[in-house]
Amino acid sequence: MSTQNSADIPVLQVQLDTVNQEITYNGAAKVIPESYWKDTLLPFLYPLWDSDKDKLILFNWFTNDTYYAKRRRYRKNFSTSQFEWVDYEMEQLSTDEGKAVKDKLIESYYLIDSLEDQEFNQELARMYAKTSSVSPLTIRLARNFLLSETDWALAPDSQLSDADKAKYITYRQKLRDITDQTEFSTNADIVKFPISPEFYSKVYSVDFPDVEYLTTDNQFMPTSRHYLKLFRDKIANYLTIKSLTETNYFDILLSEYGKVKNPPMNDMVDELTPEQVRTHKDFLEEIIKKAQDAIDNEEGS
Repeated sequence: MSTQNSADIPVLQVQLDTVNQEITYNGAAKVIPESYWKDTLLPFLYPLWDSDKDKLILFNWFTNDTYYAKRRRYRKNFSTSQFEWVDYEMEQLSTDEGKAVKDKLIESYYLIDSLEDQEFNQELARMYAKTSSVSPLTIRLARNFLLSETDWALAPDSQLSDADKAKYITYRQKLRDITDQTEFSTNADIVKFPISPEFYSKVYSVDFPDVEYLTTDNQFMPTSRHYLKLFRDKIANYLTIKSLTETNYFDILLSEYGKVKNPPMNDMVDELTPEQVRTHKDFLEEIIKKAQDAIDNEEGS
């Protein structure tokens, strides 16, 4: 039985994962905002820890004041004459150098929440300014917002009847047609929006039960300046979240693409297993047999 005290076993305290752009502190991970990563952390790490030729991909700091760092280098494999990425353990620097990185990562960890709020508010202010007056851009943003608000209606698991779903299809097409109105480019204040299927069912059809949905002019209403201003907070918040989400998702896609394009060496198979050799051999023999059969048939004809 081991007599080692569990309190003496080093525990991971801080981790920087540059591939996923995350800081983990005492088991809780946070994604590093792109602006802070490029403007603050990368310059801090350069060139001692991260350089053009040697990219830092992992930094671990443990509770016993030791660290482990992994880097990735792009170099030529002379046996294959191909260039490839190779992961390796970075040589140990002084404890003070490692502690400086650890302290910076903890500081950054606590800053991330406020940085995300700041980034969101800046984006919100930008989107809010776009929706502050009625213009072709404002109309387009409102139209896109209304389209996004009704995506659920066309989902496979939507509980709408076929008739109601058809109304939403018509509604969404009429929203797309808004930019074809002459007023869209000449007088945005009087651009007309179609009434929604919900408004039609609860209000309009009560007064006009025999009129089909969106078949008459009085089912298209000018969206006044007041109406757009009333909803601009909601529209601006929606656009902000959409913008930030799409940006972060694109960054994740780029990161994942990088992993596929340049996989670490330890994920690459140097030699085929016996089973893979048999499979490849059987496949090639089958091709040879079919080719020989085709030749024999050609000669016999």
